[in-house]
Amino acid sequence: RVLVGLGAGGGTDLMARIVTPKLSEALGQPFIVENRVGAGGNIAADAVAKSAPDGHTILFSPNGTMVINPTMFKSMTYSPTRDLAPIALVATFPLIVSINSNVPVKSVKELVSWLKANPGKANCGGSGPTFELAVRLLTSRTGTECTFITYKANNDTAQALMTGDLHLALIDSGPVFGAIQGGRVRGLAVTTPARDPTFPDLPTVVEAGFPDLEMRFWMGLFAPAATPAPIIRRLESETQRILKMPDVIKAIHAKQASPADMNAEALGKFVAAEIARWDAVRKGANIPQVD
Repeated sequence: RVLVGLGAGGGTDLMARIVTPKLSEALGQPFIVENRVGAGGNIAADAVAKSAPDGHTILFSPNGTMVINPTMFKSMTYSPTRDLAPIALVATFPLIVSINSNVPVKSVKELVSWLKANPGKANCGGSGPTFELAVRLLTSRTGTECTFITYKANNDTAQALMTGDLHLALIDSGPVFGAIQGGRVRGLAVTTPARDPTFPDLPTVVEAGFPDLEMRFWMGLFAPAATPAPIIRRLESETQRILKMPDVIKAIHAKQASPADMNAEALGKFVAAEIARWDAVRKGANIPQVD
């Protein structure tokens, strides 16, 4: 079983279904995706953490579950770093610094100046704590402020940007692709280290003059912590081989993401560093933890 903590048909679920059939072919046994929804992915992660460490139950998780939830929840029934063993990073994707097209700015520098000139007047938003922390990273690093509005899903955030209910969001590219192409939303920059092929004309935040805003959102595979090393290594090597297949690369690019190249050891260090980074952002923005 490959547990996914978010709903069927969403980005995480669809990405899992690109990789799992290839794992089935490679290992000669079915990999069945099971959506175990709830608590921002915590229910699925907890179930995997408490499963038998035999390689037969693994987790396909976005960064929100693994590094944002530990900073946002007062208590966790599992520890991402203690109770789950990294297998491999699967894909990364940028956030787009996006604004309603009526906001009179055309760059991140102009956005910062506009926010400073309009204190307390700007609305920003996103679907939950992952995207709130992304916005708070921007405001804390630039000395600006905005009123955050929480939406149920990224499509709702994109709709609010189009109608002007929101001035600003940091959002993944899928929900705003058409709106940016149609001119109803303006993309200012991507948050990944390299330009995104979906929006090749958008600068990176580094190119825009804000290296502190660089961030990669991602999805990866994890197993129960006590899973024997040979099982982890087999899953790791097969996943990394699969991510180099042309048809898999094409399918991942079609979801506005990029195949990753990060092994189990590097992923473990990356997760620990990301938890520390986002916890510092939460504390700096005075965002209270939730029960």
